[in-house]
Amino acid sequence: MSHVPKTKRRALEALRREIRRIEIPAEAGAACLSLGTPEIDGALPGGGLRAGCVHEIGGDEAATGFCAALLARAGRVPGPLMWLARGNDLYLPGLVRHGIEPGRLLVASGLRRRADMLWAMEEALRCRVLRGVVAEVDTLDRAASRRLMLAAEGSGVPGLVLWPRAEGEQPGRVRVPTADSRWRVTTVPGTGMTRWRVELVHCRGGRPGCWVVGMAAHGRPYCSTRASRGMAARDLSRRAG
Repeated sequence: MSHVPKTKRRALEALRREIRRIEIPAEAGAACLSLGTPEIDGALPGGGLRAGCVHEIGGDEAATGFCAALLARAGRVPGPLMWLARGNDLYLPGLVRHGIEPGRLLVASGLRRRADMLWAMEEALRCRVLRGVVAEVDTLDRAASRRLMLAAEGSGVPGLVLWPRAEGEQPGRVRVPTADSRWRVTTVPGTGMTRWRVELVHCRGGRPGCWVVGMAAHGRPYCSTRASRGMAARDLSRRAG
């Protein structure tokens, strides 16, 4: 490569590093956020959600609880947590029930304009002092999704994009094109306790799967079992009925 100009050599080296980063999803020593259940952590590269990445989480009201539980686990390291809400009706006691310490949670509400929400999330992800960010974003184009990913990579802060699935919407719709993982979380009906159907739809370097997770006080998962496709179909048919 001696005949290649220095600037081009640097560009090629940078490109090789980027390709290697994509091809090797779980670098040794990469920070990961454990979900607290060996069954699910075992399906994720490195034993948890990669920090410094953006993750897409959708579903019904259980998706909000799932985000709160993940944010609480991110908060096991001292530092503030951030929740960016579209409306003004975020129910803080419900988040606390999943283990978030109220004094550490920063909330910005009323971010109804998509441009405002994206700006706020990008700025939050660039803030290294934060331990985790949840943002209620509807849909991102590839350019906006890429900016968020780069912001998270630069700081090491995990970003969770939370969106409620609209009635009649196809479950396979992609909301965050560059998301490191995509989850669908729905309530398991008729159990009398907090139980979620947690589906890992996509994860770079991971193994998609579906589990039923029970949540104890303060957001501690107390059991998780792998859900069969038949059970998933029955849950969906109950909700539709």
